[in-house]
Amino acid sequence: MHLDSDSPHTPLFPLTGMSPFEWLVVGILGLTIFVSGTSLLYTNNKNLLVHVPRAGGTHTEALVGTPRFINPLLSVSEADKDMSSLVYAGLMTHDRYGALVPELASGYTLSEDGRTYTFTLRDGLTFHDGTPLTATDIIFTVQTAANPEIRSPYMVHWEGVTVSASDSRTVVFTLPEPYTPFLENTTLGILPQHIWGNLAPDEFPFSQFNITPIGAGAYAVSDVVRDASGIPERYELIRFEAYTLGVPYIEQIVCKLYRSSEDALAAFAQREVDAIPSVSPAQVQTLLDANIITHDEVLRTPQLRTYGVFFNQNKQPVFLHNEVRRALEVSTPKAPIIQEVLGGYGAHIDSPIPPFALTGNTSLESTASTSAPTQSSDTPDFTQARSILEQAGWKRREGDGVYVLSTKAGEEELRFTLSTVNVPELSETAQRLADAWDELGAIVEVKVYESTDLTQSVIRPRKYEALLFGTVVGHELDLYAFWHSSQRNDPGLNIAQYADIESDGILERARTESNSDARTSLFASFTDRIAEQHAAIFLYTPDFLYLVRATTHQVGLHPLNTPEERFDSIHTWYIEVEHVWPFVREWLH
Repeated sequence: MHLDSDSPHTPLFPLTGMSPFEWLVVGILGLTIFVSGTSLLYTNNKNLLVHVPRAGGTHTEALVGTPRFINPLLSVSEADKDMSSLVYAGLMTHDRYGALVPELASGYTLSEDGRTYTFTLRDGLTFHDGTPLTATDIIFTVQTAANPEIRSPYMVHWEGVTVSASDSRTVVFTLPEPYTPFLENTTLGILPQHIWGNLAPDEFPFSQFNITPIGAGAYAVSDVVRDASGIPERYELIRFEAYTLGVPYIEQIVCKLYRSSEDALAAFAQREVDAIPSVSPAQVQTLLDANIITHDEVLRTPQLRTYGVFFNQNKQPVFLHNEVRRALEVSTPKAPIIQEVLGGYGAHIDSPIPPFALTGNTSLESTASTSAPTQSSDTPDFTQARSILEQAGWKRREGDGVYVLSTKAGEEELRFTLSTVNVPELSETAQRLADAWDELGAIVEVKVYESTDLTQSVIRPRKYEALLFGTVVGHELDLYAFWHSSQRNDPGLNIAQYADIESDGILERARTESNSDARTSLFASFTDRIAEQHAAIFLYTPDFLYLVRATTHQVGLHPLNTPEERFDSIHTWYIEVEHVWPFVREWLH
């Protein structure tokens, strides 16, 4: 076929005959397709990419108080302990799930008799100043902690323990008798002997290295910024490149110091800091109501401690009656206390050991997705409580409705005092208990003391009738000090004045049993025994609340014994990220 250029025909390229308007429409459509396609490709590509940690960034922590003893042997205040946990490292530490793992040690062995622990140190360990860390430093630290002249609060952990070294990387601990929780003691931070070794015991508290410490932990102090009076305002720490568990991702940690929790909260609200620990439920709710924070910024994890009411039968004979203890427990408003006093940040308990600890499931990790308050359904049953009392012969007195029991010695009233410490959550809990038991038919007087007064004037001399207080469960569930009959008098901590031969035997065996399943079985038997005897009223396990900006990632919290344990896995926290293909991430790992 031949097409003449002068003859009319349909063009091979019809666009050449379009009008300017048609060109405009086609151009707009083409641009739209191009933008949409590019956006689709970018979105798909972004969705396929994953983010991985990258070194860098600064995390700023708010601490209340001024550290005086950044020293694992002398630390007392929360600020002391927080700083010590960043700067120092121990033979063992906890991973992000709460399990004990080697830190300075590469591993350990236990003798068949359960008395000798032999630790092997990792190769090439150094302190922040570059000095090698050897078995000599371990021995020095432990012997110093056990020295009564040092007055370390951790001396009790090392009494009777002998420590030696067969070479620079092997440390041997010999215990007077098997003690399964001993491994927890080896999380003690190690001091450099070349710095502390020449100091006399009375010089320890005054060393400048209590303020400018040198350890082997994940972070080293690089600067102390002071005000015009010379008082520290903030500590600046940099990551320790030779940290034994790996170089931390976050380049710098800044610890800003505040005089009160209110000042620290104000700084968090003004975004001067990235995190603040040990926040109360009331403070969290205030910030939530003001839209200063979201639930995603509230990390929570169980504290390894329980709160309850402990009866002193020696001081108040009314508690000798089993039916009285049962009735008070049945009428206890656990759910309202957890919801209204703790804001839902806690869990009700019925024994001295929280359920998650008894099952051995301490590998709990708090994340933002689990930060909402917990709902509880444990409500008081006054009808059952009154039935328990009346079946035992108690009768409500006309006029005031108080329960009384007629005995050969006369009329016995259901009346007692309830003592506690002057902390908002505990004083309010005490009042709610008193109100509930008043509704039951008891007369309860609440006595609130300052912390020192409660310890020295009430608890130590056992001058209380009923005591609302907390006991530490700990990672290894060593309940001996709180429940063994030998610990009923000061300095023992058996505030329930509990004495039971069978329970004593269980607690003694649990301290020496190395098999975890066998220990769990023993503790189950112990809690059953406590429940049968209604030895105390167990209320709740509170949550540790930690406010953290979303810019700091992978802040895993295991159940905490003390607040500074939140830093156990700080070397895995990160701020900076980069996006890579999944196979690249696998290669990096």
